[in-house]
Amino acid sequence: MSTRNPGQTIMLITARAVLILVLLVYLIPIIWMYSSSMRSNGEILLDPLGFPTRINFQNYITAWKMAELGRHFIVSIIITSVSMLIVVSFSSLAAYGFSRLDFAGRKSLYAFFLIGLVLPPQSFLVGLFILFREVGLLNTLWSVILPVSAISLPLSILLTKNYFDSLPTSLEESAHLEGAGTFAIYRMIILPLATPILATVMTFTVIGVWNEFMIPFVMIQTAKMRPLTTSLYVFSTKYSANYALKLAALTMIATPMFVVYFLFQSQIQKGITAGAIKM
Repeated sequence: MSTRNPGQTIMLITARAVLILVLLVYLIPIIWMYSSSMRSNGEILLDPLGFPTRINFQNYITAWKMAELGRHFIVSIIITSVSMLIVVSFSSLAAYGFSRLDFAGRKSLYAFFLIGLVLPPQSFLVGLFILFREVGLLNTLWSVILPVSAISLPLSILLTKNYFDSLPTSLEESAHLEGAGTFAIYRMIILPLATPILATVMTFTVIGVWNEFMIPFVMIQTAKMRPLTTSLYVFSTKYSANYALKLAALTMIATPMFVVYFLFQSQIQKGITAGAIKM
């Protein structure tokens, strides 16, 4: 049984203390948001850091009705679901091609995709706005779905390709000898093995698209078609002094993403660590 020297013990204690501190930095605002969302506006103003004296869900009911969150939830679900399907489908196909197929310009094309990792959306937002206006897609859900999907693709392709690189090729070679085509191998062998990384891509895409603000704020001006993020901004501006209602609305919008992450966190860890070594 190995024993740690005093230096290792101090480093371990320090590392754990830092991790606990970082955890508290993230947890305290979330706990405050949930607790304050069940308080009255007067209680928040009198004691901002206090806890509710009783459990009261009336703020949620009021905020849901006043902000018309039901309709905006449906819009966000549609945008997020379609974007997730596009990103998972195209990123897995592209990653398989970059990982397994040998074609002219493969490295250059892969590098071109990775430029999207460092290209800020603000740099092409004006161009996108003019483009969608000219083709008649402005103020439609596609004016949000297409850009957010494109923004999510570079990281998704990078993660998926690294994961595919870590998979052995023996099963694919056997399938080739049996006469299976490239797409059949991708569909029947690669995809079943890629469940962890596909879950990772799905989770990152869902969280990113669900929380996206800038693109829908610019592309959609029709009130009925706004997703949750922009509708919350309008609601917060209209009821800027009612902190209880704003926190209740924010809680209802943020909670689904907390649930998604905690449900798939083990798959995310498997997907990232499996392809973390190969680049």
